[in-house]
Amino acid sequence: MELSDEKYETIMESLEKGDSLAERGILKEALKKYMEALDNIPNPKNDYEIALHVYTALGDCYFNLKDFQNSCNNYNEALKCPDGLSHGYVWLGLGESYFELQEIDKAQDALMSAYMLEGKEIFSDEESKYFDLIKPSI
Repeated sequence: MELSDEKYETIMESLEKGDSLAERGILKEALKKYMEALDNIPNPKNDYEIALHVYTALGDCYFNLKDFQNSCNNYNEALKCPDGLSHGYVWLGLGESYFELQEIDKAQDALMSAYMLEGKEIFSDEESKYFDLIKPSI
């Protein structure tokens, strides 16, 4: 589905402000901006491509706040968005979140999906424990 240019710009502005705050480590304020962006997406949110980016940003932010359950929830929502299933980064975040929640089977499945979509390179900036989990299966 398509958003009006005005609605799209409003969402992007909140998303970019959130990204800027997250890059500076101001995560709780970034979270507010990401939630603001999400609130501006009409229901059903998963019908809009931009929701993929907002849910992924929320997943990242919650992960960095060590709120792994909310991180999982948002990455799972991102997967339901247009093109969500083909984004290795979403699978990577989901797998890492499941790993931190000790849901190892789900973590392996998600991390393997990330690997299948993007190859080993997607793990290059990540802690080795995540790739090590799937290494025996490759």
